[in-house]
Amino acid sequence: MSGTLESHYGSDGIVDRILAALAEAGTDASSLTPDSFAGADEFHIGGRKGSEIVADLLEIEPGSRIIDLGSGIGGPARFLARAKDVHVTGVDLTPEFVEAASVLSELVGMSDKVDFHVGSATNIPFSDDSFDAATMIHVGMNIAEKAVMMSEMARVTQAGGTVLVYDVMRIGSGSISYPMPWSSSPEFSFLDTQESYMHAASEAGLDLVSVYDHSEMAKSFFNDPPSNPPAVNLGHLMGTEMPKMFANAKEAVNAGVMSPIILTFKV
Repeated sequence: MSGTLESHYGSDGIVDRILAALAEAGTDASSLTPDSFAGADEFHIGGRKGSEIVADLLEIEPGSRIIDLGSGIGGPARFLARAKDVHVTGVDLTPEFVEAASVLSELVGMSDKVDFHVGSATNIPFSDDSFDAATMIHVGMNIAEKAVMMSEMARVTQAGGTVLVYDVMRIGSGSISYPMPWSSSPEFSFLDTQESYMHAASEAGLDLVSVYDHSEMAKSFFNDPPSNPPAVNLGHLMGTEMPKMFANAKEAVNAGVMSPIILTFKV
């Protein structure tokens, strides 16, 4: 499974494509900031707004340690590290993403605030109680074993810590067209309901704290794109299939088949 899933996300030259796009837009390489990459590295519905909502929901103190599962090229990790003054460890299945996340973080002087590792959310490569909080942003749609996923998040989070899942979830019975941003075909897509996540979390001993359905934010995100799109966009991350993925996701959101939902739990 992992080979095909990795091939959906993984491609060489991610950093080169991003830097070339910034150079073409007139951005000086010496003036790069974490925000320079936001159009591509916050790869979830709502983009920066979604990241801000996640940061606001995390009840963590400065200096805390967070693990971000399915960390991509590091956008949410870098944002959380700055917004909450914490250290964030990213774990992702795709080696190309992990490498790009490390390089981009070094380019903007954040290597001391974030670190990235190849690994799976269903077999997290860290010991029990290693983190004060765990986040997962638009990842569970790739994971069939929701119970294992939630159990692993609970395992690596200290007692009293927060586990936050921000995923696209099924809210209607309509059909899904592929490719989607998380999968090129139905074979590796495990879109599921809020109830399924909550059951898996309960089985893992997690206590539900809050549920937020961001349907309206999703509709705005897809139907009202910015008039001046950023120089770096998701096409630089996912390639030429991204417009089709975006169109299919837009169709499903508008039809009420799926929606981004944030669930928070306490260990």
